[in-house]
Amino acid sequence: MAKKKKRELESEDLKQEQTDYTEDLKQNQQDPTDYTNEAKSKFRAEKKNKKTDDGDELKDTEEMVVETKTVEANTEVEESNLEDDYAELNDRFLRLVAEYDNFRKRSQKEKDSLYNDSVFDVCKAWLPVLDNLDRAIDAATKSISEESKQMAEGMEMVRRQATEVMSGLGVDMMDCLGEKFDPEYHEAVAHIEDDSYGDGEIIDVLQKGYIKGDRVIRHAVVRVAN
Repeated sequence: MAKKKKRELESEDLKQEQTDYTEDLKQNQQDPTDYTNEAKSKFRAEKKNKKTDDGDELKDTEEMVVETKTVEANTEVEESNLEDDYAELNDRFLRLVAEYDNFRKRSQKEKDSLYNDSVFDVCKAWLPVLDNLDRAIDAATKSISEESKQMAEGMEMVRRQATEVMSGLGVDMMDCLGEKFDPEYHEAVAHIEDDSYGDGEIIDVLQKGYIKGDRVIRHAVVRVAN
């Protein structure tokens, strides 16, 4: 009897547990409509977030395009400024080169002029010495003395050496005997009536003339036939 009573109690406890489990299951079970609404809300939220993300990406892209165009514009401006600076510097350089070239030419011209003036003055101062040497040579040559003739040979060597030195300085002795008289280079001190010579022909040189380039150091003193 006791065993039977015990089995009945156990059966009732099992039924009660099943009943409680069924009630809990019903309470926790959600309506399918709720699942649908929740899915829709989640989809809308994701779509909204996607739109927001797409909008942000589009905005970032537009900003990058604007920034790129700005950089390109600034680069073009900088290149233009560099070209202007280069043109200005190149122009200044060419001007400096031209100015330096003009200065160099002017300095060289002044240097040449100073050199020529110095040669002119020195040679002009030495001409009387050469004149006296020529007279001594002429006198010794005309002498019948053997000693005088030897002296004449020595003086002629000195005279040739002096002529070479002057030629090295660009100074030349005028060779005007037999040439036509030219007042730019010659000074006539006498006119001789002689039909055997041409009109205006130089028939005698009394004093040698010297010239450097186109500049006369001393006119030749001559006699001219009429």
